[in-house]
Amino acid sequence: MTQRTVEHSQATAWVAWVLLGGVMLVMLGTVHLGTGLVALIRPEVLAGGRADLLLPVTLTALAWTHLVLGVAAVTAGVGLVAGRRWARIVAILLAGLAALVNFAFVGRYPVWSVTAIAMTAIVMYAVAAHGAEVADAQGHS
Repeated sequence: MTQRTVEHSQATAWVAWVLLGGVMLVMLGTVHLGTGLVALIRPEVLAGGRADLLLPVTLTALAWTHLVLGVAAVTAGVGLVAGRRWARIVAILLAGLAALVNFAFVGRYPVWSVTAIAMTAIVMYAVAAHGAEVADAQGHS
């Protein structure tokens, strides 16, 4: 295996925002995986919460949704840190979904929702405009 070295990189400081987005996706995915597992293994912990009032779905369906989103987020986060193009597309879609969900809660949690929407907007821009720079910075031109 040959060692790749970076002789000259055109990467900007926006790469840090892309990497932050990747790390945040991994953490978010881990939380979703944990929530999904709790809903499957011990549904009584989550029963009677606000989730069943917001969406008319069973806890099992909600658990599997959390598991699927968790796997997608962790996979996209790892791929984003590695500079993969498919991960940039998935990350933008997941960030857009997160912004939409947070927009729905602006009335209830205004400071947190606006902060989360601003963060997703910055990460979406960084990933869309500067995502390829991560691969360049790692020498994967």
